[in-house]
Amino acid sequence: MKTMSATCETIPFDGIANLPGIDLVFTACRIAPSGYRVDVLDFSKKEIVRWAVPYTKVPGALPALKKTVPSDRLPLPLSHESFVDDCLMGLHTAQLSGNKVILCLGDFYNGLHVPVVNTDTGAVSVAPENFADTLMLYSSTGDFSPDGKFWFFVRWPFRESLEILAGARQQARCEIGRIRLSDLSCEILYHMDGVDRIHQVSCSPDGRHLVFSPFRWEMNIPYPAASPADDPAGYRASHEGGMKKDELITVDLEAGTHWRTVIPVPVPAHFEFDPADPGVFYLSAHHFHPVRGNVMLEGPASLFKMRIRAGETVIEGGYSDDQFFRMSQHIPFTFEKRLLIAVTNLPNKIDLIDAETMTLWRRIELFPAPAVDRSRTGNVVCPVYPGSSFAVNPSRDGRFLVLETSEGFIVYSLEEDRLVPAAVPRFLPEGVKGTGHTRLNKYT
Repeated sequence: MKTMSATCETIPFDGIANLPGIDLVFTACRIAPSGYRVDVLDFSKKEIVRWAVPYTKVPGALPALKKTVPSDRLPLPLSHESFVDDCLMGLHTAQLSGNKVILCLGDFYNGLHVPVVNTDTGAVSVAPENFADTLMLYSSTGDFSPDGKFWFFVRWPFRESLEILAGARQQARCEIGRIRLSDLSCEILYHMDGVDRIHQVSCSPDGRHLVFSPFRWEMNIPYPAASPADDPAGYRASHEGGMKKDELITVDLEAGTHWRTVIPVPVPAHFEFDPADPGVFYLSAHHFHPVRGNVMLEGPASLFKMRIRAGETVIEGGYSDDQFFRMSQHIPFTFEKRLLIAVTNLPNKIDLIDAETMTLWRRIELFPAPAVDRSRTGNVVCPVYPGSSFAVNPSRDGRFLVLETSEGFIVYSLEEDRLVPAAVPRFLPEGVKGTGHTRLNKYT
């Protein structure tokens, strides 16, 4: 394939008054007409390193989609062209390890390949090298091995996802694999039949287990064609019909086995492993459904504490309440010897959950907003404001949270229990917009 190159620029933000020194590095994703943008935010250096990465076209994707899937069978109300451009090629996360930045495509769906940027040379490679010969879909968030030498993925044939969308099949032939970061070679570790639309795959800190979760939403009674204002009875019927549940998959790499865990709240997607216990992770279940460019809240979300045992993964605890509408990101961290989970909670809150008891430790209101009211139909379009946060990242010492909003990056001090009177702009040029969500850097 043609060699591509990324360029970078450094944007300092060291002149912002009242901004404390924060030991924190994370990535944020942007998209532009000319390609992807990956921001590496370093709050200790107070600078953004912005990588501009060109698109890699996948000529066979759109014809195959049009041939197999009618527009009314697409999982989002988009044209075939928009579905390819915005979902299959949309940037969801970027992940760092050493001198590699891995771009995870598939915003609200899955991506067709894995671009990798070498930050020493600016060279852009696409894994696998032969991606255009046999189209596959890749999980939209991968993860590194504990030593940072490999990046894990789940993939399956693009054709089989198209057949699932068209109603011709139920499952796909999934391959669980990894990319060696030193030479970008791909190795397949495990095969299984399962659902497609895998959103995240992560490795346990001891390297033994891989966990992955789908990102699917399906109403038992589809929404009406009209808006909620025009057909409230129809939306009430859809809500009362409920959503389909989904399964989490755990793979034991040593034993060569896998098992499934049904999650009781619909639309599980993201999960993060406990920083101290390799058998525990925290899983979010969104309980929402995309509709007409917005998100319909079908009920409160849940955050589950999961434990891997011999041959099973069980729910050990959980948190939810009637104003807990979790979207986009959560992350466990330690503050003053207490393990907390920071969780975005739309439209105007960040919640801190005590990981030991799975109870609410602190609710941070970012700005005043009316409570979410689902009383009319049981479901409601999620309100979003300019100050709503879709991303949260804790500092290494746990003293600060850095939150991304559409207006910029704001800082919350856990010690002072307040928002710091300082904000970092996103420095987005005309035509560049945020996409996906941030990702904490684990490997320097």
